[in-house]
Amino acid sequence: MKIPILLLAIICTAVSSFAQKIDLITLSGYGATAAFYYETADKISIVFTKDGAISEFGTQYDKGTYGYYPGKLLKYMGRVDYYSKDENEAFMGKVKYIGLTMIPYYGSYDDAALQGKIKSIGSTQFEYYLSFEDASIKGTIKNVGSTAFTYCSSFDNEATRGRIKSIGNTRFDWYTSFDDKSLSGKLKSIDNYTFTYYTSFENNNGQKGFMKSGFQSKYINGINYYVRN
Repeated sequence: MKIPILLLAIICTAVSSFAQKIDLITLSGYGATAAFYYETADKISIVFTKDGAISEFGTQYDKGTYGYYPGKLLKYMGRVDYYSKDENEAFMGKVKYIGLTMIPYYGSYDDAALQGKIKSIGSTQFEYYLSFEDASIKGTIKNVGSTAFTYCSSFDNEATRGRIKSIGNTRFDWYTSFDDKSLSGKLKSIDNYTFTYYTSFENNNGQKGFMKSGFQSKYINGINYYVRN
């Protein structure tokens, strides 16, 4: 029996939408820098920062490959198009298409905190905290599709300002400036998973500030997290 064209279109759209998502977040410097990996419907990883800039794109290494680690990408050899020099000044020269996926950006006519940032990847919309909002969070990602992002504000401890507070239902906690100086600003927990580090007072053969306990890679609430120095 033939599948009606409308039903087929609905199925294809649903599959495409489901396939597009943030599937990996890497936290370098034990949380000081975050990189978000968005997987497109055609299995290309687009890496962006919390400020809405694309830093890399490619295809994932197979987990069995020598030298594999989460987030390591192979160069994408397919279609890549860029906005021309005749486009709006806020996004001219930026990548426009990666494979089948189009990437629009906010233009020079938008709020100052939005200009040049990713507006959408495929069907997934990006929203940001605007220029009139708290100085520690303005211009950072507020929503990627239905996933909300919150951050520590200017009223929080100085070591945590601008750090991620939550992504969707996943909570983050941080060591503050009141903790040992080797811990200040480092990731303390993701949900119920805690991290401890060698302190300034421990005789640990030069490992001060390095992770003592906690995970390096874990799947939490639908996203893989990879924590590294």
